[in-house]
Amino acid sequence: MRLAVQEGRLIARAPQGAVTPELAEQIKAQKDALLRELQGGTGGQLAPLPEALVRLVRAATVEGSGLDRQAFLPSGYVRNLGERVLTCAALYACGFDPERQLAQLWEARGAWAA
Repeated sequence: MRLAVQEGRLIARAPQGAVTPELAEQIKAQKDALLRELQGGTGGQLAPLPEALVRLVRAATVEGSGLDRQAFLPSGYVRNLGERVLTCAALYACGFDPERQLAQLWEARGAWAA
């Protein structure tokens, strides 16, 4: 998923079906923070995601990948692991608390691999 600002509006681009109603609600809830980050930048470049996390994010967009399920992570319960992955990846890409997003992506990967 890609997030961008176009004419002052937050635009999400993703493969068809990748943005579920629940994910859309999460993005809406974080809209102001996402707009600030996208418009103002983080002041520095974020490192690309490690390949293992790139594979996880890609899998989150594929139906039947095993990510469309609930999970119990060290940070808490999530109703849909795939949505959590896409949300964390989007927030990481925006530079929003990147260390926390990486940690949550690694947790999700652990749950997915289990």
